[in-house]
Amino acid sequence: MKLNFSRQAGATLLETMMVVALMAVITIGALVYFNSASESSKVQEATAGLTALSSVLRNQFATQGDYTGLNETLAMKFGNVPESMLVRTGAGAAAVPTRFKHPWNQAAGAVTIAVATTNVANDSYKITYTDVPAPSCVDLLTKTYRHFDSVMAGTTAVTSVATAVSGCGTNGSVDISWTAR
Repeated sequence: MKLNFSRQAGATLLETMMVVALMAVITIGALVYFNSASESSKVQEATAGLTALSSVLRNQFATQGDYTGLNETLAMKFGNVPESMLVRTGAGAAAVPTRFKHPWNQAAGAVTIAVATTNVANDSYKITYTDVPAPSCVDLLTKTYRHFDSVMAGTTAVTSVATAVSGCGTNGSVDISWTAR
Protein backbone atom coordinates (compact mmCIF):
# COMPACT_ATOMS: atom_id res chain seq x y z
CA MET A 1 0.00 0.00 0.00
CA LYS A 2 1.38 3.34 -1.04
CA LEU A 3 0.25 6.59 0.68
CA ASN A 4 0.16 9.67 -1.44
CA PHE A 5 0.78 12.93 0.47
CA SER A 6 0.41 16.15 -1.40
CA ARG A 7 1.64 19.54 -0.17
CA GLN A 8 -0.58 22.50 0.01
CA ALA A 9 0.60 25.19 -2.38
CA GLY A 10 -0.62 28.35 -0.54
CA ALA A 11 -2.45 29.78 2.43
CA THR A 12 -6.15 29.32 2.81
CA LEU A 13 -8.51 32.25 2.95
CA LEU A 14 -9.05 31.67 6.68
CA GLU A 15 -5.30 31.74 7.40
CA THR A 16 -4.89 34.94 5.40
CA MET A 17 -7.77 36.59 7.26
CA MET A 18 -6.27 35.60 10.61
CA VAL A 19 -2.89 37.13 9.70
CA VAL A 20 -4.55 40.37 8.53
CA ALA A 21 -6.64 40.54 11.72
CA LEU A 22 -3.55 39.97 13.89
CA MET A 23 -1.67 42.73 12.04
CA ALA A 24 -4.65 45.09 12.55
CA VAL A 25 -4.74 44.39 16.30
CA ILE A 26 -0.99 45.01 16.61
CA THR A 27 -1.23 48.25 14.59
CA ILE A 28 -4.16 49.57 16.65
CA GLY A 29 -2.31 48.71 19.87
CA ALA A 30 0.79 50.53 18.68
CA LEU A 31 -1.22 53.63 17.71
CA VAL A 32 -3.02 53.72 21.06
CA TYR A 33 0.30 53.38 22.90
CA PHE A 34 1.91 56.10 20.76
CA ASN A 35 -0.98 58.53 21.31
CA SER A 36 -0.96 57.86 25.04
CA ALA A 37 2.81 58.35 25.24
CA SER A 38 2.60 61.53 23.14
CA GLU A 39 -0.14 63.02 25.34
CA SER A 40 1.75 62.03 28.49
CA SER A 41 4.83 63.76 27.11
CA LYS A 42 2.83 66.96 26.49
CA VAL A 43 1.46 66.91 30.04
CA GLN A 44 5.01 66.43 31.37
CA GLU A 45 6.26 69.36 29.24
CA ALA A 46 3.37 71.61 30.35
CA THR A 47 3.92 70.73 34.03
CA ALA A 48 7.66 71.39 33.80
CA GLY A 49 7.12 74.69 31.98
CA LEU A 50 4.52 75.88 34.46
CA THR A 51 6.68 74.96 37.45
CA ALA A 52 9.77 76.62 35.99
CA LEU A 53 7.91 79.77 34.93
CA SER A 54 6.34 80.07 38.38
CA SER A 55 9.75 79.76 40.00
CA VAL A 56 11.20 82.41 37.67
CA LEU A 57 8.41 84.86 38.50
CA ARG A 58 8.79 84.34 42.24
CA ASN A 59 12.57 84.77 42.07
CA GLN A 60 12.46 87.89 39.87
CA PHE A 61 9.95 89.69 42.11
CA ALA A 62 11.12 88.41 45.51
CA THR A 63 12.91 91.62 46.48
CA GLN A 64 10.15 93.91 45.16
CA GLY A 65 7.57 92.41 47.52
CA ASP A 66 4.73 92.39 44.98
CA TYR A 67 4.17 91.75 41.28
CA THR A 68 3.44 95.31 40.12
CA GLY A 69 4.39 95.66 36.45
CA LEU A 70 4.34 91.95 35.63
CA ASN A 71 3.09 90.95 32.17
CA GLU A 72 4.13 88.61 29.33
CA THR A 73 6.40 91.18 27.67
CA LEU A 74 8.38 91.70 30.87
CA ALA A 75 8.49 87.98 31.68
CA MET A 76 9.93 87.17 28.22
CA LYS A 77 12.90 89.39 29.02
CA PHE A 78 13.92 87.28 32.02
CA GLY A 79 16.88 85.17 30.94
CA ASN A 80 15.80 82.05 32.78
CA VAL A 81 12.30 81.56 31.30
CA PRO A 82 11.89 78.01 29.93
CA GLU A 83 12.92 78.07 26.27
CA SER A 84 10.28 75.47 25.41
CA MET A 85 7.58 78.03 26.31
CA LEU A 86 8.83 80.81 24.01
CA VAL A 87 7.89 81.49 20.40
CA ARG A 88 10.69 83.43 18.70
CA THR A 89 10.82 85.45 15.48
CA GLY A 90 13.96 86.01 13.49
CA ALA A 91 16.83 83.61 12.96
CA GLY A 92 19.78 82.47 15.02
CA ALA A 93 21.11 84.73 17.73
CA ALA A 94 18.89 87.58 16.50
CA ALA A 95 15.67 85.62 17.25
CA VAL A 96 13.60 87.44 19.84
CA PRO A 97 10.75 86.01 21.92
CA THR A 98 7.35 87.35 20.86
CA ARG A 99 4.93 85.25 22.91
CA PHE A 100 4.51 82.27 25.19
CA LYS A 101 3.12 78.88 24.16
CA HIS A 102 2.20 75.55 25.75
CA PRO A 103 2.19 72.05 24.20
CA TRP A 104 -1.42 72.21 22.92
CA ASN A 105 -1.56 75.83 21.79
CA GLN A 106 1.10 77.94 20.11
CA ALA A 107 -1.13 80.81 19.01
CA ALA A 108 -0.97 84.31 20.40
CA GLY A 109 -2.56 84.36 23.86
CA ALA A 110 -1.86 80.67 24.50
CA VAL A 111 -0.18 81.57 27.80
CA THR A 112 -0.97 84.77 29.64
CA ILE A 113 0.75 86.16 32.71
CA ALA A 114 -0.85 88.87 34.79
CA VAL A 115 -0.80 90.53 38.18
CA ALA A 116 -3.48 89.25 40.57
CA THR A 117 -4.73 90.09 44.03
CA THR A 118 -5.12 87.48 46.77
CA ASN A 119 -4.97 89.50 50.02
CA VAL A 120 -3.66 92.92 49.04
CA ALA A 121 -3.27 94.61 45.66
CA ASN A 122 -0.69 93.03 43.33
CA ASP A 123 0.43 90.38 45.86
CA SER A 124 -0.04 87.50 43.38
CA TYR A 125 0.44 86.50 39.77
CA LYS A 126 -1.78 84.44 37.50
CA ILE A 127 -0.62 82.13 34.70
CA THR A 128 -3.30 80.99 32.24
CA TYR A 129 -3.06 78.23 29.62
CA THR A 130 -5.82 78.52 27.00
CA ASP A 131 -7.42 75.69 25.03
CA VAL A 132 -6.08 72.69 26.94
CA PRO A 133 -7.78 69.45 25.76
CA ALA A 134 -10.14 68.05 28.43
CA PRO A 135 -8.39 64.66 28.96
CA SER A 136 -4.99 66.36 29.30
CA CYS A 137 -6.50 69.06 31.52
CA VAL A 138 -7.33 66.52 34.22
CA ASP A 139 -3.85 65.01 34.15
CA LEU A 140 -2.17 68.44 34.22
CA LEU A 141 -4.32 69.70 37.09
CA THR A 142 -3.84 66.64 39.27
CA LYS A 143 -0.09 67.20 39.00
CA THR A 144 -0.18 70.94 39.75
CA TYR A 145 -3.19 72.19 41.75
CA ARG A 146 -1.63 71.57 45.19
CA HIS A 147 1.34 73.84 44.41
CA PHE A 148 -0.67 77.04 43.87
CA ASP A 149 -2.89 79.25 46.03
CA SER A 150 -5.83 78.83 43.67
CA VAL A 151 -6.51 77.03 40.41
CA MET A 152 -9.43 77.44 38.03
CA ALA A 153 -10.48 75.09 35.23
CA GLY A 154 -12.91 77.16 33.24
CA THR A 155 -15.22 78.55 35.93
CA THR A 156 -14.61 75.72 38.43
CA ALA A 157 -12.28 76.19 41.41
CA VAL A 158 -10.00 73.16 41.57
CA THR A 159 -9.42 71.91 45.11
CA SER A 160 -9.33 68.14 44.53
CA VAL A 161 -9.12 65.52 41.81
CA ALA A 162 -12.93 65.42 41.70
CA THR A 163 -13.19 69.17 41.05
CA ALA A 164 -10.43 68.88 38.42
CA VAL A 165 -12.47 66.24 36.58
CA SER A 166 -15.61 68.36 36.90
CA GLY A 167 -13.90 71.54 35.72
CA CYS A 168 -12.17 69.94 32.75
CA GLY A 169 -15.19 68.07 31.43
CA THR A 170 -14.86 65.12 29.07
CA ASN A 171 -14.45 66.69 25.65
CA GLY A 172 -13.48 69.95 24.04
CA SER A 173 -10.92 72.25 25.62
CA VAL A 174 -10.72 74.44 28.69
CA ASP A 175 -8.71 77.42 29.95
CA ILE A 176 -6.75 76.79 33.16
CA SER A 177 -5.50 79.53 35.52
CA TRP A 178 -3.03 79.11 38.36
CA THR A 179 -2.64 81.90 40.94
CA ALA A 180 0.24 82.11 43.42
CA ARG A 181 1.96 84.57 45.73
